[in-house]
Amino acid sequence: MADETQVAPVASAETATQEKPTKLYVYYYSNPDGATKDERCHEILTEVPFDVVPWRMHKEAPDASMSDPVWDNNLNGGLGAWKENSGEAQGQILAEAQAKIEELDQKSEQLDQANAKVDQAMKTIQTAQQNNTEQNEMLTKGMAALMKSQKDNNKLMMSMQKVMENLAKQNKDVTTPEAPATDTSTQSTNKQENGGN
Repeated sequence: MADETQVAPVASAETATQEKPTKLYVYYYSNPDGATKDERCHEILTEVPFDVVPWRMHKEAPDASMSDPVWDNNLNGGLGAWKENSGEAQGQILAEAQAKIEELDQKSEQLDQANAKVDQAMKTIQTAQQNNTEQNEMLTKGMAALMKSQKDNNKLMMSMQKVMENLAKQNKDVTTPEAPATDTSTQSTNKQENGGN
């Protein structure tokens, strides 16, 4: 028969880390020309201690009272120290300028949109004015034609009245015959023949 061996349970990775705590070393990264607060001071945790601290990393923590700390190599006799950011870092100035440029771009875009709306409204008004002008011209021409027609009608009526007056005169002359000139000798002869009446 085969030899039976008992295998001891293996400790899990979770148990291993609990038994052997890891020490973390804290360093502080600082780029004095950083555009953001995190670039000017950022905490870095590592399990490996540095014999020589990398460039722009520092062992000393900034004072907790500082709201925007930045490392200055010229302080502390050239050894460097933390100071409050003065807002003169080129990166920060550039970032602020970029933010203002973006804000101005947005305002410019809004202004362009507003101008486009005003231009569209002006075009609409101009079109309406042009249509009104054309309608007014048509109405004026129509009124002028109507007035000319009325004037022509009045002339025609006057002419017709004159013609009617002339016709009326001619009819009057035709309907009232002139009394013929009578010869008195003929009348007296007629009276005698009729018995003196």
